[in-house]
Amino acid sequence: MIFAGMNVINLPQDLNPAQYRAEDRVLIRPYTSPCNTKKNRVILHRNMINLLIEGRKTVIYGGQTTTVNDNAILFLAAGSCLTTNVKSDNGNFQSVLLYFSDEALLDFYMKYDRLIQAQQSGKQLPAASFITFEKDVFLRNYIESVRHLLQLGQPLPQEICILKFEELLLYLLQTAPDTLLQLRANATGSMQDFEIRKAVEGNITRPVTVEELAFLCSMSLSTFKRRFTKIYSTSPQRWLLEQKMQVAARLLLDQQTKPGDVYDQVGYESHSSFTKAFRQVFGVTPSAYQEQNLNVQA
Repeated sequence: MIFAGMNVINLPQDLNPAQYRAEDRVLIRPYTSPCNTKKNRVILHRNMINLLIEGRKTVIYGGQTTTVNDNAILFLAAGSCLTTNVKSDNGNFQSVLLYFSDEALLDFYMKYDRLIQAQQSGKQLPAASFITFEKDVFLRNYIESVRHLLQLGQPLPQEICILKFEELLLYLLQTAPDTLLQLRANATGSMQDFEIRKAVEGNITRPVTVEELAFLCSMSLSTFKRRFTKIYSTSPQRWLLEQKMQVAARLLLDQQTKPGDVYDQVGYESHSSFTKAFRQVFGVTPSAYQEQNLNVQA
């Protein structure tokens, strides 16, 4: 893909627009150029990982400048930057570009929170618009594996894109955790969302109030509710109710737990309050729900 005669390049939209889907959290695209380019005006609408294969790339981002060659990979935060591409001695410039949303990064932090906590050094990490990693044997093989996938000649499924994204971040978390976690320090608003998700999803089955969740997130109640609604598109009360009842339903059916033994496992202090909440979601009592569904399965 070659960009020419464009004042501003919007990425990833302008890179193979026929395959661009806004709902995808991770996108992987090849990029080649037969000519040198100087100070392209680029707006990154997603965070980007540049897996440089041939050539040299210079990026001006804010008041900082960095140059990488094919011995390194480059992470760039979403935003505006100027990029200069210089061909290799072989006359080629090529790379693989991996774009990821803040949501994809938060999903990674949620999924591997325990591993991340174990790797943290306790240092205060500065925000970073870009970070670089020197290539080693693993990273070179990783890039080749991505290139082989792209050579299949068809759009990569989102599941594969996310898998390759997580593979790269997990490796860098093991080999250069402090550097990688600068990405986390760069996204203040996103990290507030992460703290909310971590607090609420870790307390679904506990008797914790919305006010207590706001306290755990170091937010006022109004701020917590506003950010929660932005993340989950519903109120905290409704979301917690539905999640608790989904857990209760699985206990009743999958484990065939007695209704009287379920309420305290999903954060209710009495069987009567649990039954009232269950009926609100499913329209029947826990006993009736269990009986109806187990009879159907039989």
